[in-house]
Amino acid sequence: MLGKILLGSLIILLAALLVVLLIPLSVRISYEDKKFLVRFSYASWKKTLFPAEEKNEEQAADITEKEPKPQKEARPKAKPNLQQISYSLDVLPRVLLRALRRTMRRIRIKPLKIHILIALGDPADTALLYGKLSGVLNATLPLLHRAVRIEDQDIQLFPDFSREEMDCILDVGVRIRPLDILIVAVLALGGIIKWYSGYKKLADKTDTAKKSKKNSTAQADPAA
Repeated sequence: MLGKILLGSLIILLAALLVVLLIPLSVRISYEDKKFLVRFSYASWKKTLFPAEEKNEEQAADITEKEPKPQKEARPKAKPNLQQISYSLDVLPRVLLRALRRTMRRIRIKPLKIHILIALGDPADTALLYGKLSGVLNATLPLLHRAVRIEDQDIQLFPDFSREEMDCILDVGVRIRPLDILIVAVLALGGIIKWYSGYKKLADKTDTAKKSKKNSTAQADPAA
């Protein structure tokens, strides 16, 4: 009797889990004027994930009453160099496309709006990155259309040889089942780990080169 109850409970749990995995969820990601917005919806539940919702007055008062904790000095984050960007553009699209092929076009992207201002300070680097991005898009987009359903596509690249900072406008909506997320994550995990290892190696090489250049400059100039 107890065994039948446990078996029945297990079947109910598995059925409930299957329903949860098969109900599609939607994510809308937007970025413009240095403002990032992420909205999430699942069945009838909707929530803004970023930025976080503002706290009410009582919560804000409790926070102000607490003594502020001393903050550690934040280290400046290293910006990715041209080698790291080129390496990522070579590796990550292949990793993602291999994983997406297993979802059999069950993923829907609407809209797909990406406007990228390419600017690296150095006109030669800007031109190289523009050519690299154009080549990746021309090679990847047809394959992406075979793997997922895309509507309202608007992708444009704008090289700017006078600016030093890149910028972009992003508006992407994705509708996907949790089961498909699990499939993509499992299939892409090995490739992402391999990409990150190579990405870190390029960063270490860049740091080593900068230190060597700094040391050689200091030795050449005794007053430094």
